[in-house]
Amino acid sequence: MLSEYCLFDNLRVVLDGANDSVKKHFDSELLPFGENKEGERNKVTFKEIESLPVSNNVAGSDKRATLKFVNSAPKFELDGDRMYAKHYQGGRVAIPLKLSKNIVIEYENNTSPAFLFNSIFPPLLRRHLPTENKTLLHASSAVMKGKAYVYCGWSHSGKTNGLLKCLEKGGKYLGDDKVIMDKNGKIHPYPLRINLFGYNFNANPWLIERAYSPMRFRWLNWWNERANNALEKPWNKGPLRGSWESIAYITKTKLHSRYRPAELGIDCAERATEVEEFKILMDNENVGVEKLAYRLRSVNDEEDYFYKKMKAAVDFLYGPSDIYTEGMEEEKIIEKGLLKCKKVIVGK
Repeated sequence: MLSEYCLFDNLRVVLDGANDSVKKHFDSELLPFGENKEGERNKVTFKEIESLPVSNNVAGSDKRATLKFVNSAPKFELDGDRMYAKHYQGGRVAIPLKLSKNIVIEYENNTSPAFLFNSIFPPLLRRHLPTENKTLLHASSAVMKGKAYVYCGWSHSGKTNGLLKCLEKGGKYLGDDKVIMDKNGKIHPYPLRINLFGYNFNANPWLIERAYSPMRFRWLNWWNERANNALEKPWNKGPLRGSWESIAYITKTKLHSRYRPAELGIDCAERATEVEEFKILMDNENVGVEKLAYRLRSVNDEEDYFYKKMKAAVDFLYGPSDIYTEGMEEEKIIEKGLLKCKKVIVGK
């Protein structure tokens, strides 16, 4: 059974034989783009199979790849022109090392849906977007009064809080954590779920009752703050420290979730929008647009940590591959896009 999703101008994502959990995960992220559309498009197909062949050309170890806390140590296997990637969450995924308009990603049936969507799909999307004169940005964005406001920067630098301030004022959602910009400086809707932590709710209390019962949020937040304060005490060592660490972890996890905009009563923008203000959340420096484009592309690389790990394995086991570039196409599109923005601000 096939499930299809059409993204942007020329990309079709296909699930072939996917189990219910994989389909549910992809539906939750990609259905807002709309289902099948007629016409030829570049295609990425995720095909579920029982098992992939075994290869002896290996980088990494099974034992380390199965340890959840060593998630920076996946296992890779080379099989001809395909690289098998195994993460701690189960099955292996076969990734072609040569570019084509129709890419087939085979994955074993015990592979985590989150691994497929969050680790395997983003690098494929990054490779596709320059063919449409677009690029991925590690940013959040909303539309107010017909113009886009963009907050771009490193992880936990304030992108989502900037977005939420716009949404509180009645703005429409373009994207959180990842947005799409074209060479003309327009931001295209990329309505993935909004990624919210406890500190986002504390900074934006209007959201609390939309996501929690207020009493439950206050209870979780109180215990989280108390645990973190206890962990800062120099005397807090031994078994007692372990208890506070557990409380801090559990409450942080309960305070963190991803929400469809509609679940929070937030409207989504429906079309590409010109940028009124593009804010880069870093120390204020007098940096030219070309260097800014280089820096923003570097944040994309940092976000795709699994991509970086696999590139090193490909270089070691296979040699140069055309699925990896140095980001020059992305940088050129970012530079052209920034020049089209009405206002670019560097500062926190």
